[in-house]
Amino acid sequence: MINMVIVEDSFDAREGLRYLLSLDNEIKILNTFDKAELLIANKQILSNTHVILMDIELLGMNGIEATKIIKEKYPTINILILTIFEEKEKIVQAIRAGASGYVLKNCDPRDLVSQIKSVFHGGSPISPNVARTLLNELYQQHERNKIPEDYNLTKREIEVCKAIINGQTYRQMAEDLHMASSTAKKHILNIYKKLQVNSKVTFMKKVLDENLIDFL
Repeated sequence: MINMVIVEDSFDAREGLRYLLSLDNEIKILNTFDKAELLIANKQILSNTHVILMDIELLGMNGIEATKIIKEKYPTINILILTIFEEKEKIVQAIRAGASGYVLKNCDPRDLVSQIKSVFHGGSPISPNVARTLLNELYQQHERNKIPEDYNLTKREIEVCKAIINGQTYRQMAEDLHMASSTAKKHILNIYKKLQVNSKVTFMKKVLDENLIDFL
């Protein structure tokens, strides 16, 4: 069972999401909040939460600020940003704050459920338009900044890195690269060790901060 929390300031949108997601028997909505501060103050809810669906534009603290605070205190919680915004600045800020995925509100409701399950099982779902924006930003950073450090990744590990950036789960990665899921996990652990990171979120931040897209 995926224990979820929804943070959305629009009552209609919040209740619509609650109803939609509650239809799936693998998802349990623990609570909904119209302000991020109310969730952050509720330690009992946070200690039992697996996935947070977080809007960006909220009254008071915005969703990106809230994501950073929550991830610092509860690093195992997956935060999925759900928003109307496609600006590269907000996308990059959300990922650097620790968001596990970034999807747009105009996505198909069935896709949203799939993306929630994906992030719960280790994926990093990103809407296609958002992925293009993010990749463009990475390429632009390469043009502006230093050459990435060589981390001695093997050809296979580079393929796995690209799969991680594309938000694939272990299963999707294994199918595309024709390997066992256990082998994919071993490659990921080796990559994390070489890059000195410990999660997909910190991996993505490393890619952004050091312009590793050129090396990959």
